[in-house]
Amino acid sequence: MDDGRETNTSDGKALKIEEVMGSHIEDPITFWGQNTELIHELLKTFTALTEICPFAAKVFGDPVPEKIYGGLYSEDQCWYRCKLKKMLNDEKCLMTYIDYGNSETLKKSYIVELPENLQCPGLASKFRLWGLEIPVKQNVTPFDQGRRFLASLINDKIIRVTHRGTDEDGVIFVKAESEDLDIGHEVAEKRFAGKRNVDSVNSISYEGRRENPEPLTFIRNIKGFPDFSSASQRAKHMKDSRNDHPSNKTKGSVDSLEQRGEDPKVGRGNPLACALERKSPTPYNLAQKMNMMKMQHNQRLLEDQNEKLKAENRAHQQNCHLLEEQIKQQQLELKKMKAELEQHREVEVKLKNELNNAVEMKLKCLGTKVEKLKRIRSENAENCFGDDLSAAIQMITVGSLCTPASMRNLESAWNEYTLAQEMLRACKSVDKVESLIVDRNEARCTLYTAVEVFASEVDKLPIIDRVHFLKSLACSLETVYGEWSDEEYTSDKVFDQFSEWRNNKLQEFNTMKNKTDQSLRVMLACFDKTMKFFDLNSETSVYSVAVVECKDTMLDQVDHDVCKELEISTSPQGEADAKIMHSTFSTVMHKIQEEQNLLSVVQDKYAASIEFKEQVGQWLNICPSVVDLLSIKKSVKNLKAQLRWKLVEKSNLEDLDNCDAAKMKDMKEEMHSLRDNIYQEICREREEYERLSTVVRDWFPELPLLHPEAGITTCMQSSGLLCNSLERDLFDPEPMRELSNKRPCVCSEVKAQKVLLKGYSVDVATEAKMIERAAKYHVAWSVLKEGSGIMPILSLFACKSEPMIYIMVPFYPGCSLKAVQAINPLTLMEVAKVMHGVAVGLQTLHNSNIVHASLHPHNVFAVNRERGIIGDFDFTKTAEQRNIVSWMIADTLKLIAPETRGDQSALPAADVFAYGCLLLWLNFPVHSFTVEVDGTPQFSGLNMDCKLESLVSKLIRFNPHDRLRVDEVLKDPYFSATETSDEGTGCVLEEAILASVLTEESESGFRREIEV
Repeated sequence: MDDGRETNTSDGKALKIEEVMGSHIEDPITFWGQNTELIHELLKTFTALTEICPFAAKVFGDPVPEKIYGGLYSEDQCWYRCKLKKMLNDEKCLMTYIDYGNSETLKKSYIVELPENLQCPGLASKFRLWGLEIPVKQNVTPFDQGRRFLASLINDKIIRVTHRGTDEDGVIFVKAESEDLDIGHEVAEKRFAGKRNVDSVNSISYEGRRENPEPLTFIRNIKGFPDFSSASQRAKHMKDSRNDHPSNKTKGSVDSLEQRGEDPKVGRGNPLACALERKSPTPYNLAQKMNMMKMQHNQRLLEDQNEKLKAENRAHQQNCHLLEEQIKQQQLELKKMKAELEQHREVEVKLKNELNNAVEMKLKCLGTKVEKLKRIRSENAENCFGDDLSAAIQMITVGSLCTPASMRNLESAWNEYTLAQEMLRACKSVDKVESLIVDRNEARCTLYTAVEVFASEVDKLPIIDRVHFLKSLACSLETVYGEWSDEEYTSDKVFDQFSEWRNNKLQEFNTMKNKTDQSLRVMLACFDKTMKFFDLNSETSVYSVAVVECKDTMLDQVDHDVCKELEISTSPQGEADAKIMHSTFSTVMHKIQEEQNLLSVVQDKYAASIEFKEQVGQWLNICPSVVDLLSIKKSVKNLKAQLRWKLVEKSNLEDLDNCDAAKMKDMKEEMHSLRDNIYQEICREREEYERLSTVVRDWFPELPLLHPEAGITTCMQSSGLLCNSLERDLFDPEPMRELSNKRPCVCSEVKAQKVLLKGYSVDVATEAKMIERAAKYHVAWSVLKEGSGIMPILSLFACKSEPMIYIMVPFYPGCSLKAVQAINPLTLMEVAKVMHGVAVGLQTLHNSNIVHASLHPHNVFAVNRERGIIGDFDFTKTAEQRNIVSWMIADTLKLIAPETRGDQSALPAADVFAYGCLLLWLNFPVHSFTVEVDGTPQFSGLNMDCKLESLVSKLIRFNPHDRLRVDEVLKDPYFSATETSDEGTGCVLEEAILASVLTEESESGFRREIEV
């Protein structure tokens, strides 16, 4: 190396000093190292190899020693520069990593070509400790210990070396020091190397080699050189030691270097390459060289011999494995043969026993089979050939009922009548309605006659008995043959195929039975002869030969016939037999279903005909009249006029200074009586409207057109809610200021029932929408009424003096959840009962496609602290308009679902979310709830029942599709304890209202707004 400092010796020679890092140890005095000033160049080389080698071309042919390649080191799977040291075979090469000094056997697939800029000399130099030499007859153990000792002093350490000379192959003799420690002295002191003749060392210097050097050591070494066998053994241990020692691994010091940003490409003309190219060989001792050559030769011989031994070892191992497998196979075969031999012995013993008892065993076996055959015959085994299906085919083909002959005329007459009714319903002209009425009446008379004929014909048919018979037949067949599909039906030809198949099977079976019976009769006759032969008192002349002749053949024939019949009787059906039977079964079931459908249609037609005959019979010669309705309206007007006159008298009497209290009291009683009479007449009017609405809807659609003054159409559009006879002035109102924040609300009493009148300002469009929504709500309530779980609408009427519509609903003073929780909070059991009723109310609304969107503590009521009902809502607004944050709140807990806060449409899931929040608030009324980022309340830290926690967690989820439906809420285990008690709670609505008025009158101060 050219980099480093220089110093002068006593004789004036300049010695070079440099700092190197040890990278590989070859023997106790020889090592490889890298100049510390070239570490950066090493890093650049490593970086360039990392980028180039993965994509470089694999080496083609055999590598050449003069060229530098890239090799994938096995220890760390990184790429390093290497040169060929020796070709081991066609696929493997011994390569030396020139930047570190160690060697490794590589496959050609792990060697790649390098570009010209990486073909510069290696960055590691080979050093040998000056003044030392390895004894020629040194054993392997000291040699290996010396390598390890030198590695502990040099490997991965920075040492200072002083150049003393250079060998002809480039090895540099140095004096090595590490922290004032003379490494050569330490190695010699440990006796891993011996002192060398200084003259022979000095003869190899910077001044060049002598001409024809003949050192004494060379002669001595030649004479004392060990034989090849001992040298080979030592070389083998040296090779093993070199491969096993940790210092032989490629050094990873690159990883610890500081990463820099210079160009990683290594140029051919860089300073490192120039410095390394200036290295030149110097003379070397010939004896030492001869030693090394012989050691290398021995090492090559050892390696070749080692490879051969390894190949032989592998062959022997494979042969051993093959022999082991053969032994195992032979053992298995031997075991199998032993088992077969044991089976043969058992069979032999069994045969001996059977031969000793041959007659007994044969007769015993035959007797068992005959006994089984008797039992099967007694159970009528022929049923396996479809006797039940054959009987069913006979029943559905012979005894089936046909379509009544009069039903076609009935359907035609019914269609004509329906068409005439539709034309009347669509008619808007009074001039045309008369002719349409005449046509309708004629069609009705025709239909009436057809109904009588049809009913008379059906009465003569055994329809009910046939229906029961078909149902029983279908159940019995399904029990035997299982399920069926109507798609399996093909045609009625299956019955013919089944009949042919069954006849063939029965013929075959009967033939077999006859053959069995004949064989048994022959056996009985033979036994009879045998009995007579052995009877000494019998005079029958029977020869012994005739007695025993063909007995075995006879018994075998009997056994064969009995077994054959048993096989036919007990064996499962074949695939073809099962297919035809199942096909026949499906066809039979199809026919049964067809007849059942026909009978069902006939029964429905019959029921409709009887109903038509009963209801239309009264209208054949007369038409409905609205006289009673108009009379009631007139009576209401008279009563309202009397009430208004009394109101004027009362007002005048109140204006007098000397008002007579007794007279005032009498007048109030008269007014109260008048109001009751008016309301009673209005109830009669509503009943008459309901009757006329039914008549119009079913029989006389022309009535609203003929009598527009009756207002039937308006009443029908509002489902009977809208009452034009009601007026606000007819009531004795009590203003409800605490409930009138958003609209006027007054309280009154009608027939001892507290009612609430809520006024809504409307225009023409809003009025129509409001009536439509209120009618839909009323229809939903009408299904279950008191059991619906929602507040009923008692009436709906318009104000004549201003654009207002009033809704009359029951009044529950002090029963709202807000008022109840403020005075006397509900217990846990009461909460469950009340919220069960609220869930029933939500189910009623959701089944009618109504979203409440106004479920909050002021609008949910706990009647008698047991029955929960939902209040009505603002029918002038949509669900989205009703769902407003300002009143959808329970104390601090917001009841609005997260999805509706983003202007999304209100869905039934929004009501479920509000319901879940109400349930949570009722169980923890004083808790201050916090809201998660997604808008759901936080309740994980609350101490609640596991059933309640499970239910709430499924109600207030962020995703509306993950929440329970109301019908699923009612089935939740949380309400299981309340269902039994709720079934017995059937209190009437008016009684609940009256009890509420009597018990909660003093709590009116806690009333809150009933939100709609």
